[in-house]
Amino acid sequence: MKKTNLLAALTFAFTSMNAQDIKLESNAEDVQKYMNTITQEELKGHLSILASDEYEGRETGERGQKMAADYIAKHFMNKGLVGPVKDNPNPYFQQFDLYNQKYTNFTISANGKSAKLFDDIFPYGNFTFKEDVELIFVGFGDSTKTFDDYAGVDVKGKGVIFFQDSPDEYGPEAKVNGLRRKAKYAAEKGAAFAIILPESDEKFNTQTSRYASYLKKGRLTFNKPQKSNEQNSFGLVLGKPSTFMEVLGLDESKFNKAIAKSLKKQESPKHTTFKVSIDAEFSTMRVPTENVLGFMEGTDLKDEVLVVTSHYDHVGIIDGKIHNGADDDGSGTTGVLEIVDAFAQAKKDGKGPRRSILFMTVTGEEKGLLGSEYYSEHPIFPMEKTIADLNVDMIGRGDDAHKDQPNFVYVIGSDMLSSDLHSIHTQVSQTYKSDLALDYTYNEKNDPNRYYYRSDHYNFAKHGVPVIFYFNGTHEDYHQPTDTVDKIAFGPMQNRAQLIFATAWELANRDKAPVVDKEDNGSK
Repeated sequence: MKKTNLLAALTFAFTSMNAQDIKLESNAEDVQKYMNTITQEELKGHLSILASDEYEGRETGERGQKMAADYIAKHFMNKGLVGPVKDNPNPYFQQFDLYNQKYTNFTISANGKSAKLFDDIFPYGNFTFKEDVELIFVGFGDSTKTFDDYAGVDVKGKGVIFFQDSPDEYGPEAKVNGLRRKAKYAAEKGAAFAIILPESDEKFNTQTSRYASYLKKGRLTFNKPQKSNEQNSFGLVLGKPSTFMEVLGLDESKFNKAIAKSLKKQESPKHTTFKVSIDAEFSTMRVPTENVLGFMEGTDLKDEVLVVTSHYDHVGIIDGKIHNGADDDGSGTTGVLEIVDAFAQAKKDGKGPRRSILFMTVTGEEKGLLGSEYYSEHPIFPMEKTIADLNVDMIGRGDDAHKDQPNFVYVIGSDMLSSDLHSIHTQVSQTYKSDLALDYTYNEKNDPNRYYYRSDHYNFAKHGVPVIFYFNGTHEDYHQPTDTVDKIAFGPMQNRAQLIFATAWELANRDKAPVVDKEDNGSK
């Protein structure tokens, strides 16, 4: 057994013992009856529509996303859910504007040489310059117990350039959230922008080939960027090492030897200042989009709200190929639609939930969790009355770690804020879906994959709302045009959706909501 799986098994065993302290309060026959209305056939029916070519990959703000929003809203309405957005012509839509910033030109020049957009440089952020600037080499751009690469140098208002990965000499803390931490540190030091160099051209090519198509489509933000001749926020640029050695007039071999010599002396690499000319311009376009909300009012505890989320957007058409997003996150959205059906049938039978339930499929997840961020900052129902968020993002496949055990689900975040929520969920699993293995491998804030921060539940956790993130792991079709319906494992998908329903039922009907008993509010 692999170490990570052993840890997950031990965690499960420990939490299983603790879960015995929690007594489920729901009628087991009711849970079982309505849980079983969630079927493979109906899941496949919805997913075959949402992940079809007709929906063009559901890119945020594009035609396919709008079609999906209409489909989901009509389903909510047909099942008796209420549209809770009172100030909108369509009360099922929470509409807002994003802005797409797309670079039309970007060059960095010196010594008669230039680094060019999407060949040698890939910019991130609202990075706008049209001037000559100072660029300071700051080694690895890091600050640890052993090294401070900014010691003795003033970078305020200037550019910095550094290597992406810190070496072992910088200590173990340099390996944690490296690039994100370095970028934040550069901004705190007052740098206007940072150019990051991978360790080799090969690594640069690998990284950019993976993300080039997305970057070329532009970047969506909430705030309308300033005019393209004005400097606004801190910017990052990923640069091709060999090109920048030419542009800066450096001998790569001698440069690397000098750095190695510094490290041997336990010193940061020496600062070097260059003069470069930057010409960066972009275009801006408004992109209207919408979250889709369906509300089921509760009875005696109706002022408290349980939220069930998924994201219905995907990445659209890239290089002429439709990325259908069957698993990501057509599967989660389809799961939510089926959970709606189960609750709607129960309510029709006179067994509606005690607490209110908000079913919400959000937009803009692939662009940085934007839809859920918008809701969390403009909630229709107060966050302090929101008892939990159950977030469903990719439940239709499996990963390499579970080839021999496809009937599983990764559970992330259940114990981050509330011991109650974690114990309730474990007990629900043991009672109703004991054949579905719960895997806690990624249930760590310091996990290098950072899954706790990478889906929509996180925007609830930031506001102190307990969360559970259901996930099946990544696979070779993740963000590829091959993420199609024919590859979905509808058996495990059904089991996962049924577990989420059973958990939602228990949370919506027990006397007391999960207590938030941990100081950490989910922030980084």
